[in-house]
Order: sequence, then structure tokens, then C-alpha cells
Amino acid sequence: MLLILVNGIAAGSLWVFGRPFLPRLEPLQLWSASFRAASNSQHLFDPYSFMHGVFGAGLYVLIDGLKPSWSTRAKLVVAVMGSVLWEIVENTPAVIRLFNDSSQPGAYAGDSIVNSMSDSGCVILGFFAARMIGWRATLFIAILIEVALSVSVGDGLLLGALKVLGLV
Repeated sequence: MLLILVNGIAAGSLWVFGRPFLPRLEPLQLWSASFRAASNSQHLFDPYSFMHGVFGAGLYVLIDGLKPSWSTRAKLVVAVMGSVLWEIVENTPAVIRLFNDSSQPGAYAGDSIVNSMSDSGCVILGFFAARMIGWRATLFIAILIEVALSVSVGDGLLLGALKVLGLV
């Protein structure tokens, strides 16, 4: 119930920021690999879904390392709260401007609400995957995903952070 409430807060925050529930420019798709900035992060799943899975896996490894005695449920709540916090911050006008100024030209306008909720689902999947496979396999898979995204779409967790900081 708490996870639903936390995600509801994220959805409400995005709505306040003016984010659409569904994509504005085209019908909702299960998967979108569009590189058009206006289509990014609008559909259920896209290349960035993998980044959210890695984020969830990383949160599990971090929380489990810091608080190994916590129950899986407590760790999950903290991970989802971290995900929701990022979804809200990621969709603020200031951060959207950073993404637009630091990447290819375009009119990225933030996530649709349905995409944001799907991103939270990917965080949860990554969380449980890391719990099952351990930190070494998680790190290996995260590196593979980072390299694949960097090569295929010119973005990833590390590359995106470096772009926003103006280092790339």
C-alpha cells in the first residue's frame, strides 16, 4: 500500500509539472526506441528503462550493503522512495533544461506519467534481480548495459551524468 501511495505522489507531482498522462504526439506504445527528443520517455518502455533497472539494482546493492539486517520490504520501500524522488527531480523544468542543454538538440519535455510509473516498475525489477544474483553479477550486467546504451543511444547513467556536469 505504501508503494502505491509513494508512486501516487510521483504521478501527482508530474501532473502538477504539466506532464501528460499519455504521450501527446503519438499513440502509447509498449516499446519505443525513438531517438527524437520529443518522443523520449513517453511510452511504457524505452532504452532508458534499462537505466532504471540498473538504478534499482544499484539501490539494492547499496541499501543491502549499508543495512543488511533490514527486511527486503524495508529495503524495497527505500529503493522505491529513491526512484520516486529521482522521477520528480528529473521532471522539474530546471533538470529538463539541463538534459536539453547537455545532449543532442531537441525538445525533450520530460516523462509522461505512464512512462514514469513504468520506470518505477523497472527499478523494482532491477532491485529484485540484484537481490537474486548478487552484487558481482549485478555490477557486470550494469557495466554491459551502460556500454550498450552508450554505444546504441549515446547515453547511460555515467555518460548522462558526465554530460549534465559538462565534462563530455
